[in-house]
Amino acid sequence: MIAHTQTLFGSVALVAVIMSGCLILVGQFNRRDGMLTAGLGMLCYALAYVAYTLFGHAPLWLTYGLANTLLSLALAFYTLSIPLIHGQQPPWRLIFALPACMAVLLALLIDTQEPRQLAACLVLISQCMLIVHFAQRFALPKGRAHLLLMIGASISLIGIGIRIVVIVGGGATEMHYDVSSLKQSISVGIGTATVIMLSLGLVLLSRERIEADLQKTALYDTLTGIANRLAILHKLADELDRAYRQRTSLSIAMLDIDHFKQVNDKYGHLIGDAALRHCVQHVQQRLRRNDSIGRYGGEEFLLLLPGTDAAGAALLIDQLRQSLAENPVRIDEHEIPLSFSAGVYGFIPDSQLDLTHPLTRADEALYDAKKAGRNQVRTALA
Repeated sequence: MIAHTQTLFGSVALVAVIMSGCLILVGQFNRRDGMLTAGLGMLCYALAYVAYTLFGHAPLWLTYGLANTLLSLALAFYTLSIPLIHGQQPPWRLIFALPACMAVLLALLIDTQEPRQLAACLVLISQCMLIVHFAQRFALPKGRAHLLLMIGASISLIGIGIRIVVIVGGGATEMHYDVSSLKQSISVGIGTATVIMLSLGLVLLSRERIEADLQKTALYDTLTGIANRLAILHKLADELDRAYRQRTSLSIAMLDIDHFKQVNDKYGHLIGDAALRHCVQHVQQRLRRNDSIGRYGGEEFLLLLPGTDAAGAALLIDQLRQSLAENPVRIDEHEIPLSFSAGVYGFIPDSQLDLTHPLTRADEALYDAKKAGRNQVRTALA
């Protein structure tokens, strides 16, 4: 079925104007989610198609030069949205150099036919490939939005490729915007599908990023960046289940930084926070790949040591204690010595235990370490 090309252009432009208005309106409420730039891209796309409808009735600089520059600008805004959604600084010059290149090339080649058509196609191909690259680079783990972006850009590459084949084959006239043909209908259809997929991909990408931020806030301690109490307890439940199924040792250690309140009282909470981060980073860097650490309370931390018996865990924790004592916090002109007390409990689960038992035993051992004078490691009896 062959549709009237300029009628198609007008219909697509109308839908694009409505979609751009919605995206721009939504983007005003949160300018960091990429919706504003996506809306601007859709608006440029709509204006480009309005200019296409005038082909043959207005100058070429408007209906071809400006129209394709607007189309290129639309793809630039879509590309820009991808890093913005992730809160990253986009490469502005690279992204907007391509629409500028489109404008210059079409201004120079406007009185030609095949050269200007091929130049426009090559610039658009470069932009679609850039979208594919950015979609891969900023893909979220387990996310699907980048796939939609990549598919949309790839479909556009196919459509542009078809145009190039037709132009090189001597059918440049068939690609005029006032010609109604099956090839033109397919080309317009591909272009419309592309912009819809890119818009939906960006909306989904924004949603995935927001969900990832919420999950991070829910499961990670904002000060230290490690797992919070909820997350480390979930991890402990998983490790208990694994140790029970595999009949392997599991050790947990409860760490408490000694006299940390005095650090806050003497140096202030900002330096106290920096000292807390120093302790976490120092310990975290010395843990094994399968070990886990989480913030259990104010200055209290829970370590999970799978595949480790009580003796091995006590030795590891004592080495960490000595290492931290030998590496005080240095902030400005301050040098702040730190130490921690620890309680260790190691066992092989012989039943589906709940979390209370190992946590209670480790906490009892921690209490013994504090009672014995702090800066010590105590092991709970099995």
